[in-house]
Amino acid sequence: MVAKYQREITIMDRFAGLAVKDYLKQIFLPKHLRGNLRQSRGLQVNGQQVSTAYVLRTGEHLTLTFREEVFLDHQGPYPANMAVSLAIVYENEDLMVVNKPAEMKMHPHSPTETDTLLNYVNGYLQKNPQKSAGQSAQAFMVHRLDRATSGLVIVAKNPIAVPILNRLIKEKIIQRTYLARVTGLFDQKTGIFDQKIGNHPSDDRLRWLTPSGQNATTHYRVLEEDSERDESLVRLELETGRMHQLRVHLAGNDHPINGDDLYQGKAGKRLALHSTALLLVLPFTGEQVLLERREGLI
Repeated sequence: MVAKYQREITIMDRFAGLAVKDYLKQIFLPKHLRGNLRQSRGLQVNGQQVSTAYVLRTGEHLTLTFREEVFLDHQGPYPANMAVSLAIVYENEDLMVVNKPAEMKMHPHSPTETDTLLNYVNGYLQKNPQKSAGQSAQAFMVHRLDRATSGLVIVAKNPIAVPILNRLIKEKIIQRTYLARVTGLFDQKTGIFDQKIGNHPSDDRLRWLTPSGQNATTHYRVLEEDSERDESLVRLELETGRMHQLRVHLAGNDHPINGDDLYQGKAGKRLALHSTALLLVLPFTGEQVLLERREGLI
């Protein structure tokens, strides 16, 4: 028997009156998956097969059915590791939000690595078995935090949710906010860093500010200042998502993050950067959930 992923959605008022094809576009389901649903006749409403032209009504149950081979290029599975108990901040059928400790890698780079966040998520799911889109829930990476960075990170439980969440992040519909302790006091208590960021010319590990780089925009707000220690606590919001963007923008503007040994930050026990808040928009429904965790930043 061919395994299938099957996701049932109860239609809310906001989607009533839309044709199925328009609903699928509105929730950012990728074009190739929309085509697969159409070609494989994988659409049902209240148990009856429908076409993409069917107009949805409030309270109806729309079921999306995908054959597993559509996701043959998906990640994992990552070996489960139950050695670490994660701080789960939010969880539903499609995803979970975890408060990642500093110095924990996001995902393994080889089959022998089992000490990463996704290994521990799969350990949690093995201890707490559950279904996601009709199959056993597994960990799928959506976005990354640097190993040294702590805080809120989204992990999907099924491959249907992954591209939807990626698009919600790309379009800045899901919004991420960070806290950082940095060197120096700011002349302006709110502002924007918008210098372009590119590859460093002599060190593959680094990025730097360069006119030939990619556009990058970071919004900052100073929350606390300590003149004796010459430090500030800043709240940061990403408008783009370049590698090391926050670290490079702050260091390049004479405010390196404490503990950042790559970008000349003040010596510390760890990188003082924490993903503190997440305006989460849920796949399939568009509902918003605001999550915030400050613990973890030193």
